[in-house]
Amino acid sequence: MIFLHRKWLRTQLWLIAAAIAFVLIIASEPTRPILIVGSFLLIVCLFNAYLELMVSAIFISPLKPKKSAEGSQWTSHYGSHKGLQTHIQVHSSKPQHPLVIFVHGWRSTSASIEDRALWFVEKKWNVVLLELPGHGKSSAIHRWNAITSADHIGSQLRNLNSFISVSEQAPVFLYGHSMGGYMCSRLSSQQTEPLGFNITGVIMESPLMLYSHILDEICKQFRIPKILRPMHLKRLYRDVQMMHPEVIASDSLKQFDVPEWGLPNAPILCLQSMNDNRLGREHYDALVLHAGEENELTHHLIETLTHSGARTNTEREQLLLEWLETFESLLL
Repeated sequence: MIFLHRKWLRTQLWLIAAAIAFVLIIASEPTRPILIVGSFLLIVCLFNAYLELMVSAIFISPLKPKKSAEGSQWTSHYGSHKGLQTHIQVHSSKPQHPLVIFVHGWRSTSASIEDRALWFVEKKWNVVLLELPGHGKSSAIHRWNAITSADHIGSQLRNLNSFISVSEQAPVFLYGHSMGGYMCSRLSSQQTEPLGFNITGVIMESPLMLYSHILDEICKQFRIPKILRPMHLKRLYRDVQMMHPEVIASDSLKQFDVPEWGLPNAPILCLQSMNDNRLGREHYDALVLHAGEENELTHHLIETLTHSGARTNTEREQLLLEWLETFESLLL
């Protein structure tokens, strides 16, 4: 039912039921059968309220979006999809020049990737900065999840010509940082609808590749008992399927990890923080394991690179330049 799509409604309904059960217990004659049945109903309602609370809490959104990139070099556009607006910032060069499309990380904005983008601006590239739903100046979203975000970003990429003029022959690169790398990996794979243009290469910086690990981390933060996690996962799938019927309910989260989540059908450059204090090394290892044989993957562990805040990094930029020089007809 449509009204059950509201984020906290199921929790509220179970709490109301618990309150009713409690009132019935204290308002009725204190006979043993009434106390037993009432207490049982109260426990059931509170248990379900807790589970629904934990399910809704998974779909967290940034509480207060940070500022977007600013400056005369950027022109703002807004693309609409399913009632939400995506903030898109553009730097236009010549239509025949290469294009790089940036997607930032979780709880960041276009400002966090601006200096990386300016490196391309200096080389006369066309540059697009996309802000995820719930981030920056994009519309707020009550139930944030990666599938919905990829859907919105994909919609804007399929309408690329509506906010920037780029030749069909121009090379196009995707550049994703952290969660942005997770988005770029899926959007450049065969797991989604074609974007309508060929992707020349995909650059991923300290990318998230294993959502199952992120969910496990959140469950530990919320202290959800392990014995309840299968039931929690089942209800989590229920809510995801309400938003995305194509998702298959399963006891496994493999469909949200690479390679099932999607790997680029284009050459990949992974620039990984050697001492990643946010994601660790597991995501990088998964990418190398699954993309190393079938995909054209170039990967580097960079000791001087941090997961967040590395707006400029000489080693990263040198490795990026060396990789780009392997392609023909690029302005470098």
